[in-house]
Amino acid sequence: MPEAFRLKAGIPKYLQISNWLLEMIEKGRYGLHDKLPSESKLSELFHVNRNTVRQAISDLVIKGVVEKKSGVGSFVVGQTHGPVRYTLRHISSFTDEMNRVGIVPQTRLIRKSAIEAPPDVSEKLMLGTEKKVILTERLRLGDRIPLVLERSYLPYKEYKEILSMRLTGSLYQLLTEKFDVELHHSVQTFRAVALLARDAKLLEVPVGSPGIFLESTIYDSKNIPVEVLHALHRGEKYVFEVESGRYRLDLKS
Repeated sequence: MPEAFRLKAGIPKYLQISNWLLEMIEKGRYGLHDKLPSESKLSELFHVNRNTVRQAISDLVIKGVVEKKSGVGSFVVGQTHGPVRYTLRHISSFTDEMNRVGIVPQTRLIRKSAIEAPPDVSEKLMLGTEKKVILTERLRLGDRIPLVLERSYLPYKEYKEILSMRLTGSLYQLLTEKFDVELHHSVQTFRAVALLARDAKLLEVPVGSPGIFLESTIYDSKNIPVEVLHALHRGEKYVFEVESGRYRLDLKS
């Protein structure tokens, strides 16, 4: 085994070890049915006690990637998925995207409340004197692995009933079916970010890990803004795809 790895502060040690093992499995260093390094070797490698290593292995067992055989060791029993390809051609929900690529979607509701809209959100939603919005913060998982942290802002007066609804599935399906909204088009921007402490902890990655911040403003068929979405994607788990038209030479330039 190589010399000991240094773990970063700000995130539980067992999660860092679990994520490292997941990365090794994704890269094919440990394939299906391969045996993982022993608990003693991993504790030596990361300079942690064996209880921390056991917690990391248990995390992988819960995610369905590893099976622990008493007295024998831990073995890879599940396949991890490569980066999720997110297309910007049309409006789509996380649930739809996961189902499309054969990943089981899950949602963990973190917060749902009425708040005063941040100035930039208020401007994008074109709110008048009533600045109140519904904020929903949800952690979206694929095959039990945290992938996206979503913060959605909706005008309070039009969608206040959402506060009493379950939000474990597609919000866009709910808007379409329950509120009869036609989600017509969106304006999306995205940029690279370093994940801050709280967001990194929820996404189960070290503080400062690369993330992709996506902001989307969705409009209905009458060009009225419906939602502002701020979504933080794990940088190593997503590939963004944009389809472009043919090159056109402007003869007037």
